Amino acid sequence: MTNIQTAFGFRHIGYLSGGAPDFQLATGIILSTNTTKIFRGDPVVIDPTTGFIQQAANNSTPLKGVFDGCVYTPVGGTPIWSPFWPGAAGSNATAYIIDAPNAVFVAAALNTSIVTANIQENVGFAIGAGNTANGFSGATVDQSTLGVTATLPFRIVAPVTASGNYGQITNGNDPTNPFGWVVVTFNNQNFKQLTGTA
Repeated sequence: MTNIQTAFGFRHIGYLSGGAPDFQLATGIILSTNTTKIFRGDPVVIDPTTGFIQQAANNSTPLKGVFDGCVYTPVGGTPIWSPFWPGAAGSNATAYIIDAPNAVFVAAALNTSIVTANIQENVGFAIGAGNTANGFSGATVDQSTLGVTATLPFRIVAPVTASGNYGQITNGNDPTNPFGWVVVTFNNQNFKQLTGTA
């Protein structure tokens, strides 16, 4: 099956072997005046000055984790759960974050696919445009960053080489052509900072 150009952020699919599953989500606070939308599957960080959660802006700051929705109060409304932060609300929001250090995610490659030879390398991300209809992130792995740089946020676990359905999203199984998918885990994250190997 041919790969399809699609982006859905970093979708949680399980845990590394040897670690206990942890289905608990961490929480954090999004400042009510934060106008940057945050989508489900976006990498997020903690602002070092304010302590608030925000969308990750670069590949060198340690991640807090991956955004998994929030509860916010629209101006003049009542609290609601949303898969994405809409950008500004009536009060500060509660963010839900996947931050288990052994969590595993599937993500689409920005362009050229990642292959078996890239396993154990570190990789960055590109944010992309999120989808306000379903709340999913537009983030992808950015294969142009592949290497041993210790500050890159993710570590390659494996390319996706079998057709499959990851949360109602399907794709091809050819890691040698553009827009393939890859399985990653955290590398430069609040609980896990490692140096890549090649």
